[in-house]
Amino acid sequence: MKLATIDIGTNTALLLISSWQNEVLVEHFNASGFVRLGEGMDSSGKVSDAALSRLQAVLFSHMQQIRAHQVDHIIVTGTSASRDAGDAHRIQTLVRNITGTDLTIISGDDEALVTFVGAAAGLREVDSDLITVVDVGGGSSEMVQGRVLGGDSILQFKHSLNMGSVRMTERFFSRQPAVSSEIEAARDWLRTYFRQSCGQAVSTPRCVGASGTARMLALIVHDVFELSEIDGVATMAAQDVINWSNQLMHMDYDEVLSLHPAKMQGRADVLPAGVLILSEIIQFVQARELVVSPFGVRHGVAIRYFRESQV
Repeated sequence: MKLATIDIGTNTALLLISSWQNEVLVEHFNASGFVRLGEGMDSSGKVSDAALSRLQAVLFSHMQQIRAHQVDHIIVTGTSASRDAGDAHRIQTLVRNITGTDLTIISGDDEALVTFVGAAAGLREVDSDLITVVDVGGGSSEMVQGRVLGGDSILQFKHSLNMGSVRMTERFFSRQPAVSSEIEAARDWLRTYFRQSCGQAVSTPRCVGASGTARMLALIVHDVFELSEIDGVATMAAQDVINWSNQLMHMDYDEVLSLHPAKMQGRADVLPAGVLILSEIIQFVQARELVVSPFGVRHGVAIRYFRESQV
C-alpha cells in the first residue's frame, strides 16, 4: 500500500508518499511547500489569514500528487504552530476540508520520538553508539538521544524546546543582519535554557540533523544542489557549523539568499537563527560532527504507521 504523510510545521508543509517493503521505508515522492504558519504567532497566539491561505495552496498542491500516486491512506500531523495556535480549529477545519483527513496535533515528546525514528532510518546504517538527533523546526526544536539496536530505537533522553528558527527570529532579531547585542542575547538565552532544562543529556560524539535547517546548511557547506550529489552521508565538522552560524548572523537577506537561491526561498530570513540553535545544541552535547539525515518527522510517522499496521 501507499501512504501519504504530511507534516505541517511552523515554516513548511512537507509531503512524503511511501510504502513498506521488507521492513524498510521506500520513498516514492517528496514535496515541500512554504507556509510560515507560525508567522506572528509568538506575539498574537493565533494563525493569520495569510498563513492559512498559504497552507491552503500548499495542501491543494500536495493533494494533486496524492491523487496522482493513488495513495491508499493519508496521515496529516501538526507540530509546534498547531500546538500553540489559540485558534487551531481553523487549521483543523482547513486540513479536513482539503484532505478529507483529521489533523493529528502531536505533542513535543511525540514529535521528538518520531523525529529520532525517522532520522535514524534515513541513515540506513546506524551503529549502536549513542547519538543525538536534532530537529530545528520553525517553532520548536527537538533534541533526542538514543541508540538503534536491532532496528529498534532505544531512547535515553528527549526534550522539545519551544524555540525554533521562526520564533527566535521574531523574538530576538530586529533586523538582518542582526546586531551584536541581539546575537549575544539569543546565545545567552539558549545556553541558560540548555543548562536548566537538559541536565540529563550527555555528551555524544555525533549529532544527526533531521530538519530543513541541517539539510540547507549541508547544501551550502558542500556546495551542491541536492544532498544526493554527495558521495555517502552529508557530514560536517562541528566547527564548520559554529563558523557558519557566526557568518550567517552577519549576512543580510540577499547575501543569505544568494548562497542557494533555488532552495533558500522561504528560509533566507530565518536560517541564521536556525543554524544558531543547531550550533548551540552541538556545543552543548560536545559533538565533534553533524551527520545529516534525509529523513525527518513525516518519515518517522510513516514508519510507526507501517509497523503498527503489521501487529
